[in-house]
Amino acid sequence: MKIKKVVNHGIVRWRVNDPRGNDGKRERKFFETKEDAERYARQKTADREAYGIHFVTIPPSERASLGYQLERLRVLGWSLSAAVDFIQRHGKAPPSITLGEVATEFLAAKRAAGLRTRYLQTLRASINRFQINRRGRKISEITAAEIQEYIGQNGWAPSTMRSYLVDVRTLFAFAMKRKYLPDNPALAVDLPRLDENPPEIITPIQAKGLLDACLDTAPDILPVIILSLFGGVRRSEAEKIEWKEIGAEHIEVKAKKAKTRRRRLIPISAQLRAWLDCSRQIGGTLPAVNYADKLRRTLDRADMRTEWPQNALRHSFASYHYAKHRNENETAALMGNSPQMIFAHYREIVRPAEAETFFDIMPPLDALARARATRASRPRAIPPRAEKVTAEIIAAIFDGGRLALPRQKAVSALCARSGCKQGTAYLALSPNGRFGVRLQEVEGLLSWHPFSLVPEIRGQTHDATENNCIPFPSSPETVKTLALK
Repeated sequence: MKIKKVVNHGIVRWRVNDPRGNDGKRERKFFETKEDAERYARQKTADREAYGIHFVTIPPSERASLGYQLERLRVLGWSLSAAVDFIQRHGKAPPSITLGEVATEFLAAKRAAGLRTRYLQTLRASINRFQINRRGRKISEITAAEIQEYIGQNGWAPSTMRSYLVDVRTLFAFAMKRKYLPDNPALAVDLPRLDENPPEIITPIQAKGLLDACLDTAPDILPVIILSLFGGVRRSEAEKIEWKEIGAEHIEVKAKKAKTRRRRLIPISAQLRAWLDCSRQIGGTLPAVNYADKLRRTLDRADMRTEWPQNALRHSFASYHYAKHRNENETAALMGNSPQMIFAHYREIVRPAEAETFFDIMPPLDALARARATRASRPRAIPPRAEKVTAEIIAAIFDGGRLALPRQKAVSALCARSGCKQGTAYLALSPNGRFGVRLQEVEGLLSWHPFSLVPEIRGQTHDATENNCIPFPSSPETVKTLALK
Protein backbone atom coordinates (compact mmCIF):
# COMPACT_ATOMS: atom_id res chain seq x y z
CA MET A 1 0.00 0.00 0.00
CA LYS A 2 1.77 3.17 -1.27
CA ILE A 3 1.46 6.75 -0.01
CA LYS A 4 2.29 9.60 -2.39
CA LYS A 5 2.02 13.39 -2.33
CA VAL A 6 -0.04 14.62 -5.30
CA VAL A 7 -1.99 17.64 -6.53
CA ASN A 8 -5.66 16.85 -6.72
CA HIS A 9 -8.02 19.47 -8.18
CA GLY A 10 -5.40 22.14 -7.58
CA ILE A 11 -4.94 21.16 -3.92
CA VAL A 12 -1.96 19.33 -2.47
CA ARG A 13 -3.12 16.05 -0.89
CA TRP A 14 -1.73 12.68 0.16
CA ARG A 15 -2.93 9.70 -1.91
CA VAL A 16 -3.15 6.08 -0.68
CA ASN A 17 -3.14 3.40 -3.42
CA ASP A 18 -4.78 0.15 -2.24
CA PRO A 19 -4.35 -2.58 -4.90
CA ARG A 20 -6.89 -4.84 -3.11
CA GLY A 21 -9.74 -2.60 -2.18
CA ASN A 22 -13.46 -3.41 -2.00
CA ASP A 23 -14.57 -6.20 -4.37
CA GLY A 24 -10.90 -6.94 -5.11
CA LYS A 25 -10.45 -3.81 -7.22
CA ARG A 26 -7.81 -1.09 -6.87
CA GLU A 27 -8.93 1.75 -4.65
CA ARG A 28 -7.56 5.30 -4.12
CA LYS A 29 -8.11 7.46 -1.05
CA PHE A 30 -7.05 11.14 -0.62
CA PHE A 31 -6.20 12.81 2.70
CA GLU A 32 -5.31 16.37 3.73
CA THR A 33 -2.26 15.36 5.81
CA LYS A 34 0.37 12.67 5.61
CA GLU A 35 -0.49 11.54 9.16
CA ASP A 36 -4.12 10.81 8.15
CA ALA A 37 -2.97 8.84 5.13
CA GLU A 38 -0.52 6.76 7.18
CA ARG A 39 -3.17 6.11 9.85
CA TYR A 40 -5.60 4.84 7.21
CA ALA A 41 -2.95 2.60 5.63
CA ARG A 42 -2.01 1.10 9.00
CA GLN A 43 -5.69 0.38 9.83
CA LYS A 44 -6.37 -1.29 6.49
CA THR A 45 -3.26 -3.44 6.81
CA ALA A 46 -4.21 -4.50 10.35
CA ASP A 47 -7.79 -5.33 9.31
CA ARG A 48 -6.60 -7.41 6.41
CA GLU A 49 -4.23 -9.38 8.59
CA ALA A 50 -6.85 -9.87 11.31
CA TYR A 51 -9.59 -11.01 8.95
CA GLY A 52 -7.19 -13.26 7.12
CA ILE A 53 -6.29 -15.07 10.34
CA HIS A 54 -9.97 -15.29 11.33
CA PHE A 55 -10.95 -16.88 8.03
CA VAL A 56 -8.35 -19.61 8.54
CA THR A 57 -9.93 -20.50 11.89
CA ILE A 58 -13.43 -21.00 10.38
CA PRO A 59 -14.46 -24.73 10.37
CA PRO A 60 -14.61 -26.35 6.91
CA SER A 61 -18.40 -26.84 7.10
CA GLU A 62 -18.98 -23.15 7.84
CA ARG A 63 -16.44 -22.19 5.19
CA ALA A 64 -18.39 -24.23 2.63
CA SER A 65 -21.64 -22.57 3.73
CA LEU A 66 -20.01 -19.15 3.40
CA GLY A 67 -18.87 -19.99 -0.11
CA TYR A 68 -22.38 -21.18 -1.04
CA GLN A 69 -24.01 -17.97 0.24
CA LEU A 70 -21.45 -15.84 -1.59
CA GLU A 71 -22.29 -17.70 -4.79
CA ARG A 72 -26.01 -17.04 -4.21
CA LEU A 73 -25.26 -13.35 -3.82
CA ARG A 74 -23.16 -13.37 -6.98
CA VAL A 75 -26.00 -14.93 -9.01
CA LEU A 76 -28.35 -12.27 -7.69
CA GLY A 77 -25.88 -9.56 -8.63
CA TRP A 78 -25.00 -8.67 -5.02
CA SER A 79 -21.71 -8.47 -3.19
CA LEU A 80 -21.40 -9.45 0.46
CA SER A 81 -20.64 -5.90 1.56
CA ALA A 82 -23.62 -4.54 -0.41
CA ALA A 83 -25.92 -7.12 1.19
CA VAL A 84 -24.71 -6.21 4.69
CA ASP A 85 -25.09 -2.51 3.92
CA PHE A 86 -28.66 -3.14 2.72
CA ILE A 87 -29.56 -4.97 5.95
CA GLN A 88 -28.08 -2.14 8.01
CA ARG A 89 -30.20 0.39 6.15
CA HIS A 90 -33.48 -1.53 6.05
CA GLY A 91 -33.52 -3.52 9.27
CA LYS A 92 -32.24 -6.67 10.89
CA ALA A 93 -32.53 -10.17 9.49
CA PRO A 94 -35.55 -12.24 10.64
CA PRO A 95 -35.01 -14.02 13.99
CA SER A 96 -34.15 -17.70 14.01
CA ILE A 97 -37.45 -19.23 15.20
CA THR A 98 -38.98 -22.59 14.42
CA LEU A 99 -42.34 -23.31 12.86
CA GLY A 100 -43.47 -25.06 16.05
CA GLU A 101 -42.70 -22.03 18.19
CA VAL A 102 -44.59 -19.71 15.85
CA ALA A 103 -47.55 -22.11 15.70
CA THR A 104 -47.77 -22.30 19.49
CA GLU A 105 -47.64 -18.53 19.76
CA PHE A 106 -50.20 -18.18 16.94
CA LEU A 107 -52.76 -20.51 18.54
CA ALA A 108 -52.31 -18.86 21.94
CA ALA A 109 -52.96 -15.45 20.38
CA LYS A 110 -56.13 -16.76 18.72
CA ARG A 111 -57.37 -18.13 22.04
CA ALA A 112 -56.66 -14.82 23.75
CA ALA A 113 -58.62 -13.03 21.03
CA GLY A 114 -61.80 -14.71 22.25
CA LEU A 115 -62.58 -16.67 19.08
CA ARG A 116 -65.23 -19.39 19.15
CA THR A 117 -64.25 -22.79 20.53
CA ARG A 118 -65.33 -24.66 17.42
CA TYR A 119 -63.18 -22.46 15.16
CA LEU A 120 -60.20 -22.82 17.48
CA GLN A 121 -60.49 -26.61 17.43
CA THR A 122 -60.64 -26.69 13.64
CA LEU A 123 -57.73 -24.24 13.32
CA ARG A 124 -55.60 -26.21 15.79
CA ALA A 125 -56.17 -29.46 13.86
CA SER A 126 -55.26 -27.76 10.57
CA ILE A 127 -52.07 -26.14 11.92
CA ASN A 128 -50.98 -29.35 13.66
CA ARG A 129 -51.39 -31.22 10.38
CA PHE A 130 -49.16 -28.69 8.60
CA GLN A 131 -46.49 -29.07 11.30
CA ILE A 132 -45.99 -32.79 10.67
CA ASN A 133 -42.29 -33.31 9.83
CA ARG A 134 -41.79 -29.50 9.90
CA ARG A 135 -42.22 -28.49 13.53
CA GLY A 136 -38.49 -28.24 14.30
CA ARG A 137 -37.55 -26.38 11.12
CA LYS A 138 -37.01 -22.63 10.94
CA ILE A 139 -40.09 -20.92 9.63
CA SER A 140 -37.95 -18.84 7.27
CA GLU A 141 -36.94 -22.07 5.50
CA ILE A 142 -40.52 -22.98 4.50
CA THR A 143 -40.93 -22.19 0.80
CA ALA A 144 -43.93 -21.62 -1.44
CA ALA A 145 -43.08 -24.80 -3.37
CA GLU A 146 -43.24 -26.82 -0.16
CA ILE A 147 -46.62 -25.32 0.74
CA GLN A 148 -47.87 -26.08 -2.78
CA GLU A 149 -46.79 -29.69 -2.38
CA TYR A 150 -48.52 -29.93 1.02
CA ILE A 151 -51.78 -28.63 -0.41
CA GLY A 152 -51.77 -30.55 -3.67
CA GLN A 153 -50.28 -33.95 -2.84
CA ASN A 154 -52.71 -35.22 -0.17
CA GLY A 155 -55.65 -36.08 -2.40
CA TRP A 156 -57.99 -33.55 -0.79
CA ALA A 157 -61.08 -32.11 -2.43
CA PRO A 158 -60.68 -28.53 -3.73
CA SER A 159 -62.76 -27.12 -0.87
CA THR A 160 -60.55 -28.90 1.69
CA MET A 161 -57.39 -27.70 -0.08
CA ARG A 162 -58.71 -24.15 -0.03
CA SER A 163 -59.55 -24.32 3.68
CA TYR A 164 -56.12 -25.67 4.67
CA LEU A 165 -54.31 -23.13 2.49
CA VAL A 166 -56.23 -20.26 4.08
CA ASP A 167 -55.15 -21.49 7.53
CA VAL A 168 -51.49 -21.67 6.44
CA ARG A 169 -51.74 -18.17 4.98
CA THR A 170 -53.13 -16.93 8.28
CA LEU A 171 -50.25 -18.55 10.19
CA PHE A 172 -47.57 -16.93 8.00
CA ALA A 173 -49.38 -13.58 8.10
CA PHE A 174 -49.14 -13.76 11.88
CA ALA A 175 -45.40 -14.49 11.58
CA MET A 176 -44.99 -11.42 9.37
CA LYS A 177 -46.86 -9.28 11.89
CA ARG A 178 -44.49 -10.46 14.61
CA LYS A 179 -41.46 -9.64 12.38
CA TYR A 180 -40.44 -13.29 12.09
CA LEU A 181 -40.66 -13.20 8.28
CA PRO A 182 -40.12 -10.54 5.63
CA ASP A 183 -42.92 -11.91 3.41
CA ASN A 184 -45.65 -14.55 3.25
CA PRO A 185 -44.66 -17.52 1.04
CA ALA A 186 -48.19 -18.97 1.22
CA LEU A 187 -49.50 -16.02 -0.81
CA ALA A 188 -47.52 -17.34 -3.77
CA VAL A 189 -49.77 -20.43 -3.80
CA ASP A 190 -53.02 -19.89 -5.69
CA LEU A 191 -56.30 -20.74 -4.01
CA PRO A 192 -58.02 -23.72 -5.72
CA ARG A 193 -61.05 -22.79 -7.79
CA LEU A 194 -64.37 -24.22 -6.65
CA ASP A 195 -67.39 -25.12 -8.75
CA GLU A 196 -70.39 -23.00 -7.88
CA ASN A 197 -72.91 -25.75 -7.18
CA PRO A 198 -76.33 -24.66 -5.94
CA PRO A 199 -77.10 -25.49 -2.30
CA GLU A 200 -78.93 -28.79 -1.81
CA ILE A 201 -82.37 -28.59 -0.23
CA ILE A 202 -85.21 -30.92 0.74
CA THR A 203 -88.60 -31.04 -0.95
CA PRO A 204 -91.87 -30.17 0.86
CA ILE A 205 -92.71 -33.88 0.99
CA GLN A 206 -89.33 -34.65 2.59
CA ALA A 207 -89.80 -31.79 5.07
CA LYS A 208 -93.17 -33.18 6.17
CA GLY A 209 -91.69 -36.68 6.45
CA LEU A 210 -88.83 -35.35 8.59
CA LEU A 211 -91.23 -33.60 10.99
CA ASP A 212 -93.39 -36.72 11.30
CA ALA A 213 -90.30 -38.82 12.02
CA CYS A 214 -89.22 -36.31 14.67
CA LEU A 215 -92.57 -36.62 16.48
CA ASP A 216 -92.34 -40.41 16.39
CA THR A 217 -88.64 -40.67 17.33
CA ALA A 218 -87.26 -37.64 19.24
CA PRO A 219 -89.90 -34.94 19.91
CA ASP A 220 -87.37 -33.14 22.14
CA ILE A 221 -85.51 -31.71 19.12
CA LEU A 222 -88.58 -30.46 17.24
CA PRO A 223 -88.04 -26.77 18.20
CA VAL A 224 -84.44 -26.83 16.90
CA ILE A 225 -85.55 -28.33 13.58
CA ILE A 226 -88.34 -25.82 12.99
CA LEU A 227 -86.17 -22.84 13.97
CA SER A 228 -83.84 -23.76 11.08
CA LEU A 229 -86.47 -25.10 8.67
CA PHE A 230 -89.11 -22.36 9.06
CA GLY A 231 -87.02 -19.57 10.61
CA GLY A 232 -83.70 -19.78 8.76
CA VAL A 233 -81.70 -19.88 12.01
CA ARG A 234 -78.24 -21.44 11.80
CA ARG A 235 -77.95 -24.80 13.51
CA SER A 236 -75.26 -23.54 15.89
CA GLU A 237 -77.58 -20.69 16.87
CA ALA A 238 -80.76 -22.78 17.10
CA GLU A 239 -79.14 -25.25 19.49
CA LYS A 240 -78.33 -22.40 21.93
CA ILE A 241 -81.62 -20.47 21.84
CA GLU A 242 -83.73 -20.64 25.01
CA TRP A 243 -87.51 -20.52 25.30
CA LYS A 244 -87.34 -17.19 27.12
CA GLU A 245 -85.74 -15.65 24.00
CA ILE A 246 -88.81 -16.52 21.90
CA GLY A 247 -91.39 -13.80 22.28
CA ALA A 248 -94.85 -13.19 20.88
CA GLU A 249 -93.65 -11.58 17.66
CA HIS A 250 -89.87 -12.06 17.44
CA ILE A 251 -87.09 -14.53 18.18
CA GLU A 252 -84.02 -12.88 19.69
CA VAL A 253 -80.66 -14.24 18.58
CA LYS A 254 -78.23 -12.71 21.05
CA ALA A 255 -74.82 -11.52 19.91
CA LYS A 256 -72.95 -14.10 21.98
CA LYS A 257 -74.90 -16.89 20.26
CA ALA A 258 -74.83 -15.52 16.71
CA LYS A 259 -72.14 -16.55 14.25
CA THR A 260 -71.65 -12.93 13.18
CA ARG A 261 -71.62 -11.77 16.84
CA ARG A 262 -74.41 -9.34 16.03
CA ARG A 263 -77.81 -9.40 17.73
CA ARG A 264 -80.78 -9.79 15.44
CA LEU A 265 -84.56 -10.19 15.76
CA ILE A 266 -86.39 -12.71 13.58
CA PRO A 267 -90.09 -12.06 12.96
CA ILE A 268 -92.29 -15.06 13.71
CA SER A 269 -94.53 -16.05 10.80
CA ALA A 270 -97.91 -17.71 11.29
CA GLN A 271 -96.45 -21.07 10.28
CA LEU A 272 -93.47 -20.75 12.62
CA ARG A 273 -95.77 -19.65 15.47
CA ALA A 274 -97.96 -22.73 15.02
CA TRP A 275 -94.95 -25.05 15.13
CA LEU A 276 -93.42 -23.25 18.12
CA ASP A 277 -96.68 -23.58 20.06
CA CYS A 278 -96.79 -27.25 19.13
CA SER A 279 -93.20 -27.70 20.31
CA ARG A 280 -93.99 -26.11 23.66
CA GLN A 281 -97.05 -28.28 24.04
CA ILE A 282 -95.20 -31.55 23.43
CA GLY A 283 -92.29 -30.54 25.70
CA GLY A 284 -89.62 -29.68 23.15
CA THR A 285 -86.25 -28.87 24.73
CA LEU A 286 -84.40 -25.56 24.36
CA PRO A 287 -81.44 -25.29 24.50
CA ALA A 288 -80.99 -28.60 22.72
CA VAL A 289 -79.63 -31.69 24.47
CA ASN A 290 -77.85 -34.41 22.42
CA TYR A 291 -79.22 -32.87 19.23
CA ALA A 292 -76.80 -34.58 16.84
CA ASP A 293 -77.57 -38.09 18.09
CA LYS A 294 -81.34 -37.52 18.08
CA LEU A 295 -81.21 -35.98 14.60
CA ARG A 296 -79.41 -39.06 13.28
CA ARG A 297 -82.12 -41.32 14.70
CA THR A 298 -84.79 -39.05 13.21
CA LEU A 299 -83.16 -39.16 9.78
CA ASP A 300 -82.93 -42.94 10.01
CA ARG A 301 -86.64 -43.10 10.77
CA ALA A 302 -87.39 -40.82 7.79
CA ASP A 303 -85.03 -42.85 5.56
CA MET A 304 -83.08 -39.67 4.70
CA ARG A 305 -79.76 -40.11 6.47
CA THR A 306 -77.71 -41.43 3.55
CA GLU A 307 -78.70 -38.53 1.28
CA TRP A 308 -78.96 -35.75 3.87
CA PRO A 309 -77.44 -32.53 2.41
CA GLN A 310 -75.23 -30.30 4.54
CA ASN A 311 -77.17 -27.43 6.16
CA ALA A 312 -80.29 -28.72 4.42
CA LEU A 313 -82.77 -27.06 6.79
CA ARG A 314 -81.37 -23.52 6.53
CA HIS A 315 -80.73 -23.81 2.79
CA SER A 316 -84.30 -24.99 2.26
CA PHE A 317 -85.74 -22.02 4.15
CA ALA A 318 -83.63 -19.55 2.14
CA SER A 319 -84.59 -21.09 -1.19
CA TYR A 320 -88.32 -21.29 -0.51
CA HIS A 321 -88.50 -17.88 1.21
CA TYR A 322 -86.77 -16.11 -1.69
CA ALA A 323 -88.91 -17.97 -4.25
CA LYS A 324 -92.07 -16.81 -2.46
CA HIS A 325 -91.18 -13.18 -1.66
CA ARG A 326 -88.55 -12.42 -4.36
CA ASN A 327 -86.81 -10.05 -1.93
CA GLU A 328 -83.20 -10.85 -1.17
CA ASN A 329 -82.97 -8.05 1.42
CA GLU A 330 -85.80 -9.50 3.50
CA THR A 331 -84.46 -13.05 3.27
CA ALA A 332 -80.95 -11.87 4.18
CA ALA A 333 -82.22 -9.93 7.21
CA LEU A 334 -84.01 -13.02 8.54
CA MET A 335 -80.95 -15.26 8.07
CA GLY A 336 -78.27 -12.81 9.24
CA ASN A 337 -76.61 -12.89 5.82
CA SER A 338 -75.88 -10.50 2.96
CA PRO A 339 -78.32 -9.81 0.10
CA GLN A 340 -75.56 -10.54 -2.40
CA MET A 341 -75.13 -14.02 -0.92
CA ILE A 342 -78.88 -14.71 -1.10
CA PHE A 343 -79.16 -13.50 -4.69
CA ALA A 344 -76.08 -15.43 -5.85
CA HIS A 345 -76.88 -18.79 -4.25
CA TYR A 346 -80.64 -19.11 -3.79
CA ARG A 347 -82.10 -17.47 -6.90
CA GLU A 348 -84.20 -19.69 -9.17
CA ILE A 349 -83.62 -22.91 -7.22
CA VAL A 350 -87.33 -23.66 -6.64
CA ARG A 351 -90.59 -22.50 -8.20
CA PRO A 352 -93.09 -20.25 -6.39
CA ALA A 353 -95.70 -23.04 -6.33
CA GLU A 354 -93.28 -25.31 -4.45
CA ALA A 355 -92.62 -22.47 -2.00
CA GLU A 356 -96.36 -22.13 -1.31
CA THR A 357 -96.58 -25.86 -0.60
CA PHE A 358 -93.57 -25.66 1.72
CA PHE A 359 -94.97 -22.79 3.80
CA ASP A 360 -98.39 -24.51 4.06
CA ILE A 361 -96.92 -27.34 6.17
CA MET A 362 -98.63 -27.14 9.58
CA PRO A 363 -98.46 -29.29 12.76
CA PRO A 364 -100.62 -32.43 12.73
CA LEU A 365 -103.61 -32.52 15.09
CA ASP A 366 -102.33 -35.64 16.84
CA ALA A 367 -98.82 -34.23 17.52
CA LEU A 368 -99.26 -34.28 21.31
CA ALA A 369 -100.57 -37.83 21.37
CA ARG A 370 -97.75 -39.07 19.15
CA ALA A 371 -95.11 -37.35 21.29
CA ARG A 372 -96.57 -38.90 24.44
CA ALA A 373 -96.63 -42.31 22.81
CA THR A 374 -92.99 -41.92 21.79
CA ARG A 375 -91.90 -41.03 25.32
CA ALA A 376 -94.00 -43.81 26.84
CA SER A 377 -92.53 -46.49 24.60
CA ARG A 378 -90.14 -48.83 26.32
CA PRO A 379 -86.50 -48.06 25.53
CA ARG A 380 -84.50 -50.64 23.67
CA ALA A 381 -82.97 -53.11 26.09
CA ILE A 382 -79.21 -53.31 25.85
CA PRO A 383 -77.79 -56.57 27.19
CA PRO A 384 -75.06 -56.12 29.78
CA ARG A 385 -71.54 -56.45 28.44
CA ALA A 386 -69.76 -59.54 29.57
CA GLU A 387 -66.61 -58.80 31.57
CA LYS A 388 -63.48 -60.28 30.07
CA VAL A 389 -61.49 -60.02 33.29
CA THR A 390 -62.88 -61.95 36.26
CA ALA A 391 -61.59 -62.90 39.68
CA GLU A 392 -61.37 -66.54 38.58
CA ILE A 393 -59.05 -65.67 35.69
CA ILE A 394 -56.76 -63.57 37.90
CA ALA A 395 -56.71 -66.31 40.55
CA ALA A 396 -55.66 -68.83 37.89
CA ILE A 397 -52.80 -66.55 36.77
CA PHE A 398 -51.42 -66.46 40.32
CA ASP A 399 -52.17 -70.20 40.78
CA GLY A 400 -54.73 -69.51 43.47
CA GLY A 401 -52.32 -67.27 45.40
CA ARG A 402 -49.26 -69.53 45.30
CA LEU A 403 -47.36 -67.42 42.77
CA ALA A 404 -45.92 -63.89 42.97
CA LEU A 405 -45.29 -62.25 39.58
CA PRO A 406 -43.80 -58.98 38.33
CA ARG A 407 -46.53 -56.61 37.19
CA GLN A 408 -45.48 -56.72 33.53
CA LYS A 409 -45.58 -60.52 33.40
CA ALA A 410 -48.91 -60.57 35.20
CA VAL A 411 -50.34 -58.10 32.65
CA SER A 412 -49.08 -60.19 29.72
CA ALA A 413 -50.53 -63.38 31.23
CA LEU A 414 -53.89 -61.68 31.84
CA CYS A 415 -54.06 -60.40 28.25
CA ALA A 416 -53.24 -63.86 26.89
CA ARG A 417 -55.75 -65.68 29.10
CA SER A 418 -58.71 -63.25 28.93
CA GLY A 419 -58.20 -61.66 25.51
CA CYS A 420 -58.43 -58.15 26.97
CA LYS A 421 -56.34 -55.17 25.90
CA GLN A 422 -53.17 -54.18 27.73
CA GLY A 423 -54.73 -51.04 29.21
CA THR A 424 -57.63 -53.07 30.62
CA ALA A 425 -55.20 -55.54 32.18
CA TYR A 426 -53.20 -52.75 33.83
CA LEU A 427 -56.40 -51.28 35.28
CA ALA A 428 -57.55 -54.66 36.56
CA LEU A 429 -54.22 -55.22 38.35
CA SER A 430 -54.05 -51.66 39.68
CA PRO A 431 -54.24 -51.06 43.45
CA ASN A 432 -57.26 -48.84 42.74
CA GLY A 433 -58.92 -51.32 40.39
CA ARG A 434 -61.83 -53.70 40.93
CA PHE A 435 -59.56 -56.36 42.39
CA GLY A 436 -57.27 -54.05 44.34
CA VAL A 437 -58.44 -55.39 47.71
CA ARG A 438 -57.06 -58.83 46.81
CA LEU A 439 -53.76 -57.68 45.31
CA GLN A 440 -50.57 -56.76 47.11
CA GLU A 441 -47.27 -55.59 45.62
CA VAL A 442 -44.04 -55.89 47.58
CA GLU A 443 -40.56 -55.41 46.11
CA GLY A 444 -41.99 -55.39 42.59
CA LEU A 445 -43.91 -58.68 42.96
CA LEU A 446 -47.70 -58.90 42.72
CA SER A 447 -49.49 -61.51 44.81
CA TRP A 448 -53.14 -62.60 44.90
CA HIS A 449 -55.14 -63.59 47.96
CA PRO A 450 -58.44 -65.44 47.96
CA PHE A 451 -59.85 -63.03 50.54
CA SER A 452 -59.79 -59.23 50.76
CA LEU A 453 -56.83 -57.71 52.53
CA VAL A 454 -57.50 -55.13 55.26
CA PRO A 455 -54.73 -52.53 55.82
CA GLU A 456 -53.23 -51.93 59.21
CA ILE A 457 -54.05 -48.59 60.82
CA ARG A 458 -51.64 -47.35 63.53
CA GLY A 459 -50.59 -50.84 64.53
CA GLN A 460 -54.17 -52.17 64.68
CA THR A 461 -56.25 -54.03 62.12
CA HIS A 462 -59.95 -54.21 61.50
CA ASP A 463 -61.75 -57.35 62.55
CA ALA A 464 -60.78 -59.55 59.64
CA THR A 465 -62.79 -62.52 60.88
CA GLU A 466 -66.07 -60.63 60.74
CA ASN A 467 -65.37 -59.44 57.20
CA ASN A 468 -64.05 -62.77 55.91
CA CYS A 469 -60.66 -61.08 55.31
CA ILE A 470 -57.05 -61.40 56.36
CA PRO A 471 -54.82 -58.46 57.35
CA PHE A 472 -52.15 -57.06 55.03
CA PRO A 473 -48.80 -58.74 55.60
CA SER A 474 -46.48 -56.54 57.60
CA SER A 475 -43.20 -57.59 55.95
CA PRO A 476 -41.89 -58.69 52.53
CA GLU A 477 -41.01 -62.12 53.91
CA THR A 478 -44.61 -62.68 54.93
CA VAL A 479 -45.80 -61.72 51.41
CA LYS A 480 -43.44 -64.21 49.81
CA THR A 481 -44.52 -66.90 52.25
CA LEU A 482 -48.21 -66.31 51.54
CA ALA A 483 -47.57 -66.14 47.80
CA LEU A 484 -45.87 -69.55 47.89
CA LYS A 485 -48.54 -71.28 49.98
